[in-house]
Amino acid sequence: MRVPFALACLALTAPLMAEIPFRVGLDTQNLEWILSLEGGGAVCTRGGKPLMKLAAGEKLRIWWDSRGEADPTDEFRLQVGGPLSLEAAESLMKRLRDLGEAPERQRVSDGGTWRVLTGHFETTDEAEPVLQKLSASGFDELWVSTEKRPGRPRKGRALYAVTERYERRALPIEGVSFRPAAELTTVVGKGRYRGRIDIYPNAQGRLTVMNAVELETYLRGVVPKEMGAWEFPNLEALKAQAVAARTYAVANRGKRAKEGFDLLDTVADQVYGGRDGEQNLTDRAVEETKGLVATYGGHPIQALFMANSGGATVDNRYVFGGGATPYLQPATNYAEKATTLIFKGTAAPPGDQAWLSLELLRLAACELVPAEWLNGERLARPLRMADLKGAVAALAARLSLPVPQASAAQGSELLLWMARSLDFDRVVQGQERPQDGAYFLPGVGLKPRELLLAGFLARRGLVPPSLWQAPSLTLGQGLQILGKLWQELEPLELAEGTLLRDGQVRVKNGGPGPLGLAPSFLMAEEAPGGTLRLVGESAIQVGDRVRWLAKSGPSRLLVRRLDPDGASLDRYNPTAHWKQELKEVELMGRLQQKAGIRSLRSFELQHNDQGRVLELTVRDVAGKAFRFTGMRIRGLLGLKDNVFNFIQTGTPPNRRWIFYGRGWGHGVGMDQTGAYGYSLEGWTYDQILKHYYQSIELKKID
Repeated sequence: MRVPFALACLALTAPLMAEIPFRVGLDTQNLEWILSLEGGGAVCTRGGKPLMKLAAGEKLRIWWDSRGEADPTDEFRLQVGGPLSLEAAESLMKRLRDLGEAPERQRVSDGGTWRVLTGHFETTDEAEPVLQKLSASGFDELWVSTEKRPGRPRKGRALYAVTERYERRALPIEGVSFRPAAELTTVVGKGRYRGRIDIYPNAQGRLTVMNAVELETYLRGVVPKEMGAWEFPNLEALKAQAVAARTYAVANRGKRAKEGFDLLDTVADQVYGGRDGEQNLTDRAVEETKGLVATYGGHPIQALFMANSGGATVDNRYVFGGGATPYLQPATNYAEKATTLIFKGTAAPPGDQAWLSLELLRLAACELVPAEWLNGERLARPLRMADLKGAVAALAARLSLPVPQASAAQGSELLLWMARSLDFDRVVQGQERPQDGAYFLPGVGLKPRELLLAGFLARRGLVPPSLWQAPSLTLGQGLQILGKLWQELEPLELAEGTLLRDGQVRVKNGGPGPLGLAPSFLMAEEAPGGTLRLVGESAIQVGDRVRWLAKSGPSRLLVRRLDPDGASLDRYNPTAHWKQELKEVELMGRLQQKAGIRSLRSFELQHNDQGRVLELTVRDVAGKAFRFTGMRIRGLLGLKDNVFNFIQTGTPPNRRWIFYGRGWGHGVGMDQTGAYGYSLEGWTYDQILKHYYQSIELKKID
């Protein structure tokens, strides 16, 4: 039975108002939007009165005529000091008023503290005189910040809808609501969304796009954007994120009520991707924790989280100020005893293994040469035809090439023999030129035809030019060249995956699976930089990356990658460790724009025992100190986190600062990457949450 259009909006409104209490701000900056409704539907007033119908897939343009240029949305203000308690903020404001300023305080919802701001400036240059005045008055922590400009909605000519037939219809000035007949509304340039989409003018003379959606559905679009299943494919870690995201949403509901919604869809609150962001595993994480929030003292906590805390989280007061928050205390990302699994190889030659390479490992693992040959003493012996002919014949058979004929070749002639045996001489005729051979191999005494082949091998990087003039070759050099020739014709395919506690591996973008190893295999460890060594036994930490031969049945080779980020459980993130360089002109530009500092003599850092910078002191050439704490430190320097130190090189004005650091974010609360690391160790979501949020209780909300 078809529902009459006049009742369609009302029929949707009643249950939606009860089931979709959460409002997400998708955008506040544009003057027009294009939308369509899955299965068609209705455009209504924000109160639910029907205005017009849309057919399935029909696009409607919403346009706000704001009488020319819209009001600017941003201004610059001077922040004095860090986040403060209410009492300290009031005391600071009194000092500023005594200096003729008109300060205001703004609540920091994430930390329960207050920021003190003064002045309203169109540019950072306009803030400079006030900054200098306060600096001269003894205020050493000053910060030029970008703030939203307060205001009222501008009176515009009208809000219009423009159809695909270019028909223009006036809409109510307070905005409209889109109600799809099916589930989804498409907002062109943003994505698809469940629930209801409202569009209305805002205080900046632009249009706000708001998605009203039931809380659990909102979380389905948040969890994969904050901690997606592709990057962190573990249900317990994702469940911890679901509870943290739900708790943050509940605790901060109404945070942006003045703008007509609860939270933004960006990192300023929680990233939200709507229907397009949803994933099966994160949906399951939301469903299996439905209604659960983290509480302290009976109230939802401020469930702060960040991508990576650089080895350990930090007490909230060192970042957001104020007093200590009992549940936001330091937590380590190092397991007391990390889980390891023992793997035993069949060969572990003594001494230096600088000769070892993947090409040699592959030859031995595929039984083209005996594993016993992977020995420095053996590989240093002179190269002989007898050493090569069996391996070359077996390789030719593997590649379905003609069986090579043995010869009396010696020294570098053996390199040509190997190449001819694998049919490389076929491709040089008509392709290579004598001039190219002479270019790559000047002075090498080879016959013209041999020079063509040798030049080709040099050009492809298969044989180093120096080997053609070597008085003799070693077995190791010969096998290395054979391995490269094989790689040229049949590239080495190594599967790679993360080692799990049960001995299985998870390949990228895939699920867990068995690690197919032969009863005996070669065991190698790969250090940062690619250096390899054969070992008889390796205690591989769960979460390490391992590689093995992907084809030819059970692998006779296992390579353990020693993680460049070490043993920390937050090592599964590109920002676990980082390096960043700043030239003097870049750094001075930041110091002047952000804090009005015009010269630089030195930096002084105060670290905690986990390497996190708690206070940065910048001294200018006159010796004046400017002190910064918390979020201002990384904001001032443009770094990813406050866990860093630096090396300074050069002299003014050509100094450089090379920063070495860890982590990405503010460092307070749950470390998302660390949560994944602990889940690989077998921790459940509640154990993870109670590790990062101390003394909390998990409770269901109605």
